[in-house]
Amino acid sequence: MPTRADRPDVPTLCLVCGFDYDGFDDVLPWGPDGDSPTYNFCPCCGVEFGYGDFAIEGAKQWRAKWLAGGVEWFDPNERPVDWDVSVQLSRLPERVR
Repeated sequence: MPTRADRPDVPTLCLVCGFDYDGFDDVLPWGPDGDSPTYNFCPCCGVEFGYGDFAIEGAKQWRAKWLAGGVEWFDPNERPVDWDVSVQLSRLPERVR
């Protein structure tokens, strides 16, 4: 199982789309300890934390599907007015791109 050691540089980011959960400690993708997936869904790309992002290759595959589908928000009501997909994706560290 992935651990916080696998994600030390991205504990608040969705590894698929780069959505930043900084400041949302109660809904971090892999919990406050970074080791316990919440199985919540990212409001942006729709990945289920602990399932679709369990491995980096899975996150890359999910991202490719999300990009091919037109980067539609899983929960459109959560989309910020000034949202920019390229800015969001740029948050991802190179090793998960």
